[in-house]
Amino acid sequence: MFRVCAALAAAVLISAPASAKELKPKFGNIDGVYYSDVAENREACRQAIQNKIALCRQNTNFESNTKNRKYKGCLPIFRRQSQSCVVHFRRQMSKCNLSGAARITDFTGFSCEATRTVVEDGGGPGVAPLDRRMQARTRVNLRAGPGTNYRVVGSLAAGQAVQATGRAGDWLRIALPGGGTAFVHWDFMVAMAGQERQPQDRGTAAGPSPKCAGMSEGAKCWKEIANRRGCHIWDFHLRHNQTVTWSGACSGGIAVGRGTFSLRWDDGSATGTGAMVGGRRHGWWVFRFASGGCLTARYNRGKELENSADC
Repeated sequence: MFRVCAALAAAVLISAPASAKELKPKFGNIDGVYYSDVAENREACRQAIQNKIALCRQNTNFESNTKNRKYKGCLPIFRRQSQSCVVHFRRQMSKCNLSGAARITDFTGFSCEATRTVVEDGGGPGVAPLDRRMQARTRVNLRAGPGTNYRVVGSLAAGQAVQATGRAGDWLRIALPGGGTAFVHWDFMVAMAGQERQPQDRGTAAGPSPKCAGMSEGAKCWKEIANRRGCHIWDFHLRHNQTVTWSGACSGGIAVGRGTFSLRWDDGSATGTGAMVGGRRHGWWVFRFASGGCLTARYNRGKELENSADC
């Protein structure tokens, strides 16, 4: 499981390709810069990175006000991605102190899916019908639409039961007791007795399927977690000599929420701490290896966007 790569043996999970239209902000992704001998250009290197950071902070809207109005749900997403862009280039600043060749890597994390953001308050396009009784795992905010960029319109108490009436990606549309609808992320919900099926991660089958049991070495499949029978993590390259444990939650047979996984193989081990969305890594993760190495990496539903040995 989780193939150990040369860059400090980080495990990489693969997400299903997005079918939605991908939108980019005005300046798109932010390019890096290459120095054949950075020692001769230290100040220029530092200034170049400061310029990249300034560009990150400006890259928060579209090239026209028409698009800003049409896809206004993307703008808060771009602002959050802008913050990640700033963090990325700040980490790259240490390369200006090197000798010899140095590459300041690009930031390619700017994107927004139109179908996830262009949805009117209360539902609208992109919401698939659903009829399921659900219960909140913990106290959680309710949103006006399927995304954290929508305003908070209320909350659910831990254990509160609601009726899910629709699904938009990873978000559930629920019927409010007093009338109307709101959205809640399905990571915070569980099915009530007799309705155990959960909304599944895009590209995965209910269950989930295929499971790694009986699959050949190198297969792509759902691997069962050693300490959580019935709970699975997506494995993009099966290795039968590797086992994984997970400290976080499991919903619908899939690892979700924040936690720490521990990976063991014949001659080594590693731990990773971060968030799982539908059994795939999402956001920033920190990996520590028994050999003493450390790696930070940022993921989008299992797809690695960037990594750094600066922990």
